[in-house]
Amino acid sequence: MDLGVLLTVRAALGPLAAGTWTGPHPLAASGWPATAAELGGVYAGLYLAAGSDGRLRWLGKAYRGRGLATRIREHLDVPERAAEFHHLYVVEALAYSPPAAIECAEGKAADLLRLRATMSGRRWPSSARWPELVAGFRDPLSPSMR
Repeated sequence: MDLGVLLTVRAALGPLAAGTWTGPHPLAASGWPATAAELGGVYAGLYLAAGSDGRLRWLGKAYRGRGLATRIREHLDVPERAAEFHHLYVVEALAYSPPAAIECAEGKAADLLRLRATMSGRRWPSSARWPELVAGFRDPLSPSMR
């Protein structure tokens, strides 16, 4: 995966980001149990699935209840995706990030990476409210907010 892509997705999360990124995590059947265990505590964020050639195959989001590992398992249950997705990169967000803000950040990442034009057949949420929902997010647990 190109470093610029990872940095762009990290930037799309803005103040919701809980770190940089992790990956590549293997998605092959033999590597999935370790990946699922490693990502079991990630409840919110954006993820990128790459093919065996390292090219981006999917940009998605996960938030709250289901968590990231469950969301990826849903993808891998689709045979076409399981065959195409070889590695996963994760940009974790704060676990308590508002779902609407995570969706908006996914849309912003799609815009910045120009995926709306290049990945036909996929739809991403709107990024129109990014300044309000993402850039304007104030972490309620931050010392400066107390």
